[in-house]
Amino acid sequence: MIFSFQKHVSVLLTAFLPCFFSPLSGLGATANVSVGNDFFSPTTTKINAGDQVIWTWVSGSANHNVVSTSPTRAWLFPSPGGGPGTTANQNNSNLRNSPFTFSNTFNSAGSFPYECTFHIEFGMIGTITVAAANPTPTVSLTSPVAGAVFSAPANLKLGATAAVSSGTVTNVAFFAGATPLGSVQTSPFNITGSSLAAGNYSLTAVATAAGISATSAVVNISVVSPVAVSNFAPAVANNQFTFSYTANPGLAYVVQVSSNLLNWISISTNVASGSSVAVTNVFAPANGQFYRVGRAPNP
Repeated sequence: MIFSFQKHVSVLLTAFLPCFFSPLSGLGATANVSVGNDFFSPTTTKINAGDQVIWTWVSGSANHNVVSTSPTRAWLFPSPGGGPGTTANQNNSNLRNSPFTFSNTFNSAGSFPYECTFHIEFGMIGTITVAAANPTPTVSLTSPVAGAVFSAPANLKLGATAAVSSGTVTNVAFFAGATPLGSVQTSPFNITGSSLAAGNYSLTAVATAAGISATSAVVNISVVSPVAVSNFAPAVANNQFTFSYTANPGLAYVVQVSSNLLNWISISTNVASGSSVAVTNVFAPANGQFYRVGRAPNP
């Protein structure tokens, strides 16, 4: 559509640019040790920090306890009445018969020996060996930025930074809500997500290292159905030419000017703050001028 105000001034608006289509931490493991007559099975149990060990008296076993013999006791075997154990009763006065279970969670690495005090002479001893827990990775979304607006359908360019204090991040997966968008196994952690329809999306990245995962903070974005770009309210006053164009708030638009409809010069790029945007440019009556506005492609 062309508006003419004087012999040499006109305005032409069109959507000239192509629209690019864009679119936990778990509980520790449990290890089991059988408490039989004169034995623990297995005698050595290897676990990771955060794991739990459950000792279970096998049928018919009697007069046993599970007493920590670490310099600083890793646990206190419960008192005969079932209450918390005391340092004074970690001995032969504090024994149990089947059926009985006892458990302890190990939150630090180390070697933790233990014994049945009543049957130590028969070699009834055991050891819990606790390996340091794998470190938790860190991860954050670097693109898109929170509050970004895209035209539908949107192929989103997603990026994340991820690291771990020791070892290597082996996977970063991207999600829109619970919907997977894709994953990458090596840095740089960037993907282009599948086409997204108009709507609001909560984006996250999940990094994994040595089986331990962490989730980034949520980044909220919007995908909108783009309106047709059209002009209205052209006017000339005080050596200024003004007009407005329709827009989607949050999308970027490029304004260009030409004297011959062949060679175009960009005079501004605007991120629309409302459904219409006003443009003002110096009026040059000696030269014919044409203006056009196009929606910029998704970043």
